[in-house]
Amino acid sequence: MAASGGTPSSCGGELYPDVSVPLSDMPNGIVFRFWAFQNFFESNNTWNWTNLDQVLSIAAAHDDKVIPVLANQHNYCENAKDLTWYQSGYKDTIEPGDLTTYRQYVSDIVARYADNPTIAMWQLVNEGQAINNDNTCSETDALNALLAFSNDVGGMIHSLDPNHLVSLGVLAGWNDIPNEQWCGASNGDYQILMASPGVDVCDYHDYGYPTDPMGITFAPDLTTAIQMCHADGKPLMVAENGIYADNPAGLAPRATEFSAKFSAQFQAGVVGD
Repeated sequence: MAASGGTPSSCGGELYPDVSVPLSDMPNGIVFRFWAFQNFFESNNTWNWTNLDQVLSIAAAHDDKVIPVLANQHNYCENAKDLTWYQSGYKDTIEPGDLTTYRQYVSDIVARYADNPTIAMWQLVNEGQAINNDNTCSETDALNALLAFSNDVGGMIHSLDPNHLVSLGVLAGWNDIPNEQWCGASNGDYQILMASPGVDVCDYHDYGYPTDPMGITFAPDLTTAIQMCHADGKPLMVAENGIYADNPAGLAPRATEFSAKFSAQFQAGVVGD
């Protein structure tokens, strides 16, 4: 929520963090990922980039890089996305609370920051999956929609900004139900999708397996995702890696579990975690 400014209230509110506080406790030179949804940067029916400029300035002061995430799959901070959005809505529909279409927003923000050296890459969407509006999955339709979306929007970013990488942003790895959680990137379709010329860096999320350093213990898993991305000639980052600590006594064990994950995942070929 570093760039939310507490607006809307569900996306920060009084809990809006000053990103300089955590960064001052971390080594310089890290990369951090944050929401950069268009409703954070609207004021009086025009763009107001103050919050984003502040995040970039603070990151630069720490020699850090950032990954702005340009939309959200889920119904918080933004409107939920479905198959029709990935097929056409992203370019011809202005969602409630937004200033313009998603595609036009991406064009505007990328053109503005194309020369900013603090940006590591753009991520098109958080945990994108082209599900039907009843939450079922038509895998072939979903793959085709995500692939066309990635080709189009990723290709547009490359044309506007040759300085930065692009990540699509998928849900791969989240839990035990790959056909639901990887909708449009299920099993071998992940490799097809990541081969899009609009994608430079593959994405993976590791939750639910705190004591298993590589996450899910059966395919399709992180190991197979790395293999598929390398077959496409691309690197893979674990863009989210979460372990619960329900009380202060859980912090030290969590640190140990994260250390084991980082060691195993980097050794397996992950380029960022």
